[in-house]
Amino acid sequence: MKKGVLVYLICLLVHVCTAQEEATVVPPVVSQTPADIADTTDTTSYVTDLTLSIFENARVILGWKQPEDTSLAFAVIERSTGGRNFEVVAVIKKSDIKSLNEWIDDAPPKGRSMYRVKFSGKENQQAAYSKPAEATIMGDISFRFYPNPVDNILIIRSESQLDIQVIDAVGKQRIAINNLQGLQTLNVTSLEKGIYFLRINNHNTGLITQEKLIKN
Repeated sequence: MKKGVLVYLICLLVHVCTAQEEATVVPPVVSQTPADIADTTDTTSYVTDLTLSIFENARVILGWKQPEDTSLAFAVIERSTGGRNFEVVAVIKKSDIKSLNEWIDDAPPKGRSMYRVKFSGKENQQAAYSKPAEATIMGDISFRFYPNPVDNILIIRSESQLDIQVIDAVGKQRIAINNLQGLQTLNVTSLEKGIYFLRINNHNTGLITQEKLIKN
């Protein structure tokens, strides 16, 4: 009888110890990957979109809608070339800012560039930005002329020495300028409204090329 009671007590003691061990078991820790953790980083908030188009592989045309925040009264065009920092290329006067805006880069650099518009207001006010847009200008742009269409003054820029003729639609020479190099202006007030051609003779390469010019 005593032996049976002893066995019963031993079994009861083993059961109690086992139950305590199960109750103190710590569940395994499940490691979290970065994808499992919600990203709480505050990213840049763009106040407006920026549209971009390239005209004749020579001019970059930007367009944007003015932000609804009326305190952002000033707009600055910024450009990044070749992955470098953004630099200011134009400042839009407050009086020239409209609900829909356009700005033309008449001398974009060759290769890949990024553009954005920076908006600011009162002193110490945090600046806001448009969504950036990318432009790629391919080919040789050593010779440039703008604006096109032109009203009165045509701006010509060349890295090489050139002879330039302005030819009308019937092939008649209307204006000629020789040994042009660098930045020059050409008065085209005498030309009637219509389509003309610039015939360019490059002294360095010996090549003769032709570009269309529209007179307003």
